[in-house]
Amino acid sequence: MRRLLGKLAGLAIGVFAAVMPAEARDLTVVAGGGALQDHMRRTLFSTFAGGPVVDTAYDYNVGPIRAMVQARNVTWDVVLVEAPDLIRGCEDGIFERIDYSVVDRGKFMPGGATTCGAGAIGWGVAVFYDEARHANGPATFQEFWDTQRFPGRRTLRRGARITLEAALMGDGVAPADVYRVLATPAGQARAFAALDRLRPNLVFWTGGQQPIELVNSGEVAYALGFVGRTANGIRAGARYNLRWSTLLYAYDSWAVVRGSANAAAAMRLIQHITEAGPVTELTKLWPINPATASVANDPDVRARNPLMMTNHQAGGLEINTEFWLEYGPDLEQRFASWVNR
Repeated sequence: MRRLLGKLAGLAIGVFAAVMPAEARDLTVVAGGGALQDHMRRTLFSTFAGGPVVDTAYDYNVGPIRAMVQARNVTWDVVLVEAPDLIRGCEDGIFERIDYSVVDRGKFMPGGATTCGAGAIGWGVAVFYDEARHANGPATFQEFWDTQRFPGRRTLRRGARITLEAALMGDGVAPADVYRVLATPAGQARAFAALDRLRPNLVFWTGGQQPIELVNSGEVAYALGFVGRTANGIRAGARYNLRWSTLLYAYDSWAVVRGSANAAAAMRLIQHITEAGPVTELTKLWPINPATASVANDPDVRARNPLMMTNHQAGGLEINTEFWLEYGPDLEQRFASWVNR
């Protein structure tokens, strides 16, 4: 009898454990780290009234997200993703469809509300240099490539995207023609030939803070770097000359990881962190380019942030997401072979 009771007790415990829900975890949001994420934590995440939010950072590599979805062990909920990864991830089923009965579709800039993504912030890169070291510097990509007129080392992103567009414009291709030319074998060869010419004076960066560090140390004279970080340096007193005529830009979006146990709360968080109030508070700390239309078009926000990208993107080149979805894998592989040879 004692043995039978023991077996029955063990069976009861097993059944009870099987029907108990998995241990709840806090809503987890993932972004690109650094000072911007610190400000996001203060203005966006910590002000959410729907429960505790924790945040962590990643390098915009969606490989770990794919792995956790495939393993059905999802530990991230809301993720800030770049446009090509958002589209590909939506097609591949690693992101949930945005619930627009919770998230207000109408509050975003044109193109900011997509199937699996809600518009977050725009970002861009542009040429800059330190006027404390150089009285004059390149104002266009053709001048950036002119090492006789502007001697010194340069730094570009270690990757095909952004760098190949810059290379073609450095070789004289008009911004409006960049993607048409880069879609051809001759245009691709032209871009790599332009990089060959600049290579003796070229340093590559991989992290967003590196262009600032390289310019500050004097290791390079001129850099193509993130405008938000450069603008913040200017606001802090650095004498950077930021050449908006060389702007390349895109928008990132908030997405929910497929299989998140917190999917409903994640949608409510996205609704909150894209609302005008929290986003406006973020603009007071960082010159972001918000995808929330009422903030992006607010005259007070623009006046307070003369270096925010919204004030300058009309003359820039928007990075073509569809192009990089089609040609990106081959061009990234070719670039990796070129840079490592």
